[in-house]
Amino acid sequence: MDGAQSHLSFFGLNEQPFAPTADPAYFYATRSHKECLFRLWNSIDQRLGIAVVLGNYGTGKTTLLRKLITGMRADPERYNTAVIGSPIPSWTSFALLESIVSQFRLQPDETSFVAYMEALNQYLLECRDRISTLIIDDAQNLNKRGQLELLRLVQNLETQQHKLLNLVFFAQLEWIEVLHAAPNFEQRINTTYTLEPIRFEETRHFIDFRLAQAGVNPDNGVVFADVALRAIHAYAEGNPRVIVTLCRNAMLFAAQVGSREIGQDIILHTIEKTTVPDRARRARAVAAVMEQLPERPSNAARASRAAPVPSDEGPPPRDERAERASRLLLKGATDRSRPTG
Repeated sequence: MDGAQSHLSFFGLNEQPFAPTADPAYFYATRSHKECLFRLWNSIDQRLGIAVVLGNYGTGKTTLLRKLITGMRADPERYNTAVIGSPIPSWTSFALLESIVSQFRLQPDETSFVAYMEALNQYLLECRDRISTLIIDDAQNLNKRGQLELLRLVQNLETQQHKLLNLVFFAQLEWIEVLHAAPNFEQRINTTYTLEPIRFEETRHFIDFRLAQAGVNPDNGVVFADVALRAIHAYAEGNPRVIVTLCRNAMLFAAQVGSREIGQDIILHTIEKTTVPDRARRARAVAAVMEQLPERPSNAARASRAAPVPSDEGPPPRDERAERASRLLLKGATDRSRPTG
């Protein structure tokens, strides 16, 4: 079976449910995402100034950002929104100001810092009946003192009643150190929220939601077995991006072998063949599988139920699934015992 569309057809799907893009149509609001959005809307609507969302790679920051933007742009009479997708780390403070002015579609008469600040201030005053918000993704790229000082000055624009401009930043956790080094800016942050890894039950619902959005047929479509879900969650550590990648690759392999169910064999094969080697992550996935295997009866229990057998018959045959998982565990232990470097 060749091609992306052919394997989707095999599962009866209209489109790829696990695309690597942050599509708002596939946004599944976890408990952490819901709480974060609630706090962001509160900060924006009350014009409280600066809000910061922190999270590791793949925790859903960009998807959350797009969900927020979609909501704001759906009500243009209330919200005036500008977005900087990924600031360049080498930007000077003036280059950053130019980008802000450009995103609000302003054209100052002069190319100078003072002219740009005056144009921005005048524009925000004219828009004071709307809630103006600047949203910046990948804010960890803003790590220069001059950049943060410029943002502090921009955020200081205000009337006697409220701030003229909200600032909302989405950044990696590493940005915390940058903020600590700029106390004048850090002290002006009104809301900070750190996204948490999603829980196991959320992983299950997250996958089901995406499949439903792609048009899965519950009767004859793709099925992720519980043991596979547990292996996915354990390997991904609740990271949505990693979950999406594993599911996409597992579906491709399942279609190649003609299986509509993704069980322990397919998911462990997917992890082994399509991920960057990571002993700790792989060990967690195997352990999650092992926990779901039926417990083998103890030697004493077997002896009490079985007739005596000659001692040279050897031990009873091992369960095939347990054997496979054990081999993976043994492989991991062997890898760990090898010298590095």
